[in-house]
Amino acid sequence: MTVDQAVKKYKMEALNVYTAKAKAKELNVDEVLYMNVQKNKYAYIVKDGSRGYVLYQDEKSLYTKMYKGLTMTPLEP
Repeated sequence: MTVDQAVKKYKMEALNVYTAKAKAKELNVDEVLYMNVQKNKYAYIVKDGSRGYVLYQDEKSLYTKMYKGLTMTPLEP
């Protein structure tokens, strides 16, 4: 999957500079390019030096308020 296909599939939006820097520091990556946060689902497209472009997905359980598990999918530029 390419970056453009992932943006369309998950309906992501580009971030402003300040939010992107804060999220990159929080996720411990080089930069966060796109993001989509709904009620309990999180999706980020990040650029990390060694891994390239990666799609981060996670979901929070509505009952226990804990995360179900981060999945990282490599993307093509």
